[in-house]
Formats: sequence, C-alpha cells, structure tokens
Amino acid sequence: MSTCTLILMILLSLLIFYDALMRAAGHPTIWVFESSLYSFIFIGFLGNALAVKRRAHFRVTFLMEVFPRSRKALNLISDTSLLLFGLLLISSGIYFTHYLWSNSVASSSLLEVPMWIPSLAIPLGGLGLVTQTIVSMLGGDAIDASPTIE
Repeated sequence: MSTCTLILMILLSLLIFYDALMRAAGHPTIWVFESSLYSFIFIGFLGNALAVKRRAHFRVTFLMEVFPRSRKALNLISDTSLLLFGLLLISSGIYFTHYLWSNSVASSSLLEVPMWIPSLAIPLGGLGLVTQTIVSMLGGDAIDASPTIE
C-alpha cells in the first residue's frame, strides 16, 4: 500500500504542476482538477494502512496514562476497534460502490467519470487498514500508543 500511496502522491504533484504550466501558457485543462481530487481521495484512504504500519495513526492515550498497567489490554481494545472500523469501511464501501455502479452514477463534470471508480478508495482503504492492523497484532508488535518520531 505504501508504494501505491507514493505513486499517487507523485502523480498528484505532476498533475498539479502540469495544470499550473498549462494555465500560465493560457491553455487551462478541464480534467486535472477532477483527476487530482480522485488521487487525493485515494491517498487519504490508502494512507491509513501506511499510518498504522509506521505507528503514526492517531490514538487517544488518556486512559493509558491514567492506567499504565492496563496498557496491553487498552492496546488490544484499540486494535480491535481499528479492525471493526476497517471492516465497516470495507462493507459500507462495497455497498456504496455497488450502488454507484448499478445506477450508472457519473460525475457532473465534462469528464463524466463513473463515480464507482473513485468510491473504490473506501473499501480498498478499509482492506489496507484491516490487513495492516492484523499484521501488527500477529507480529506481536501491537501498535504502540506513543509513536516515535523519526
């Protein structure tokens, strides 16, 4: 997932750079804004798995500070909640994507992009989140509540 996110970030940068050059030359594009928006959506959803992998996912650590002896149990609760949230993203994302596909919903722009394509970011992001959380839990490397900054 991190490679995919990196590629999308590079693509997003190149698209914006291209659009800036074209606008400066007096030939604005009609497709860059929408393409960049969809790339940004995918980066956001796929980036969750990368955040979990690097232990940069946000956590509320108040209870761990109040009950330091319960750290393992609280980490397990947190990881389980993250898994449930990922499963919710997968199931609702599949439902939403299927709805858009079966009703042939397209964007209202000149591109008329089928909206099921950008909505794929939701279940794919949920899949990455669930997969990375399971890997972290099974590896005995439960996600630490206080990530180290490199």
